[in-house]
Amino acid sequence: MEYGLIPSLLSLALLFWWRSVVLFKRTVEDVPTSKVKGVFYGLNEVKGSVQSNAPLQTYLTERPSVWYEWRISERWRKTETYRDKDGKRKTRTRSGWRTIDSGENFQPFFLRDETGQLLVEPEGAKVDAPSTMSCICSPSDPIYYGKGPERAIANSTHRRRFTESSLTPGHAIYVLGPAKLREDVAQPMIAQSKEARYYFISTKSEAEIIRSRSIWALLIMLFSFLFSLAVPVVAISAETGSDPQQVLTQSPEWVILSGLSFLAVAGLFYLSLLYNGLIRVRNRLFHALGLIEIQLKRRHDLIPRLLECVRGISDYEREVQELVTSARTTGATETRFGAGEVGEEINRGASLVGGLFALSENYPDLSADENYASFMKELVDTEDRIALARAFYNDSLLALRDRLLTYPDVLVAKWFRFRSGKNLTLLPEPQIAQVPRVSL
Repeated sequence: MEYGLIPSLLSLALLFWWRSVVLFKRTVEDVPTSKVKGVFYGLNEVKGSVQSNAPLQTYLTERPSVWYEWRISERWRKTETYRDKDGKRKTRTRSGWRTIDSGENFQPFFLRDETGQLLVEPEGAKVDAPSTMSCICSPSDPIYYGKGPERAIANSTHRRRFTESSLTPGHAIYVLGPAKLREDVAQPMIAQSKEARYYFISTKSEAEIIRSRSIWALLIMLFSFLFSLAVPVVAISAETGSDPQQVLTQSPEWVILSGLSFLAVAGLFYLSLLYNGLIRVRNRLFHALGLIEIQLKRRHDLIPRLLECVRGISDYEREVQELVTSARTTGATETRFGAGEVGEEINRGASLVGGLFALSENYPDLSADENYASFMKELVDTEDRIALARAFYNDSLLALRDRLLTYPDVLVAKWFRFRSGKNLTLLPEPQIAQVPRVSL
């Protein structure tokens, strides 16, 4: 039976590979796309274009790039003599490609969308970049020795293959990776993290990535199943000396039993994927709600201090005070919220922004005040952050609801009693969702 161990190990290895492919595909499907301004700590999915003020130059094509890798291979052919199992001398010719030089280089770059730009450090990322060069040439081609080594390998046919892949400024890219705080400024960046399972950069669209992983998962599962069917056939054939076709006709029950065992194991694998996936989506929803709380707390603590910057502008103090008092009174009447009321409290902050813009239009000198301009910039940025956090929460909630209503996730959800979230429900500290109290 030891002969059946090889196909069984191959089947199991393919099954683990299938699980990793499906897990990555489901992660891409479940993580909501964030805008650059809405990137928060944890795993993020961002889309935009590559930006670099001083890009690198690729080695082979000498084009601008922020990440590239290249490889030079040389073809060899060898004729050798050997003895077969009967001791007869025979000759055979073998050939192949041998890598004679390779390399890669990269630099931090910015990913830009309509909300801003985000620093991306590609070190440690799995990069799926388009090919910028793929050619086979002879010594008469200038690149043969211009970019390749001067010495040939043993048994060389004097044919070389040059390949290169590159991320070029202006490329539209998809990034799935962890965010952390930059060291130079108080802004997030995407960079490798030991705690993160995935860090992936690609020029393909999200739909193309999902489709390719689906095809790979199907093919891997098919080969894994075929190897499982081969386990009893190989074992019985090796033990009895029978032809594999005879084993199939004389002992089909062993093949059926092996296939059913494989389906049972694969089913357990898939069940764990579904359950763990629902847990991750639900935890991501809790994380998204926590991000809203963080931004509301930031507004609650920051804006009163910023409003002190306009307190000394005596000509406009009365109208500024009336505007803030009105917004404060509106947001301070309730202490608890039902479902959806957090969203209403978030929106009340926007009324403060609109009122201050109207005030600045009535008093042009106020718009020119440096303190007031800085205050308005921070205020608008704060409200934008809250809006993006709310959008991330809504996308996370939609991802969870889709999973809870999609087959076969719906079966696991009912079995383990998963529940959908609510639209911006009660916060642990509802007072921080109110427009800040400020006395000018």
